[in-house]
Amino acid sequence: MNKIALVVNTISKNKDIWEMFFDQIEKHVPADFFSKKYVFVDRTEDKLPSGYEVVYYDTNKKYRDQFLSGIKHVKEKYCVYISEDYILYGDIQSRILDEYLSILDDNPRLSFIRFIKGGIANIGFPSYAGRKDLFELHHSIPYFYTNQAALWRTRDLEKIHQYGPNLHIANMDYENSFEWRATKTCQELDIRGLFCYHNEPKRGMYHYDCYVFPHVATALVKGKWNMLEYEKELSPLIEKYNIVLSERGLA
Repeated sequence: MNKIALVVNTISKNKDIWEMFFDQIEKHVPADFFSKKYVFVDRTEDKLPSGYEVVYYDTNKKYRDQFLSGIKHVKEKYCVYISEDYILYGDIQSRILDEYLSILDDNPRLSFIRFIKGGIANIGFPSYAGRKDLFELHHSIPYFYTNQAALWRTRDLEKIHQYGPNLHIANMDYENSFEWRATKTCQELDIRGLFCYHNEPKRGMYHYDCYVFPHVATALVKGKWNMLEYEKELSPLIEKYNIVLSERGLA
């Protein structure tokens, strides 16, 4: 069994996709891959699947404090962070993820390995240690910190939130959101990380697909279904779980 926890950050207003989300984890992740699984949530109006430790947060607090109240319960050295709209549509590559875990073990200066290549800062990223699938990120680039699926050194993820700005994850004024401002925190803490890329095709304007952790990134855009980018992956699941698209609408 690995020393990796699964950390799912969600909110009850998105409970309509919980069944789909958790079923896809069960389908595509080996049962013994994660040593423990956590859900951070405000309340559970519907029953969550067994096998998860539920940690409640206070919606009267901002995102940064909400996340801190959850991550302190995660005792495992490493965690995979995802949100409820990162829907898996293929089997994770557990062997490669084990390799990535060893890389973090061998290099304590690395804090994370992100499972997705971003498409905004499209500069030449140096390869890591001669590997063809891992590339170095420098905290001087925009969007160095992002809430995307990644393998994290748990205490470093906690530290970013501990020292980061007390803001919500996204605001209309994007430059005053936690996700934007946390890059400065990463600079101050000298956080370093990698991303993986296996020559996957680009998906939309902002990122590429992920072979290692095949997921929809993201299924919801401002609360509406992202069928524009993920119609092929989401359509059979929408049908299977009898989801009415018009209830949320399309992004």
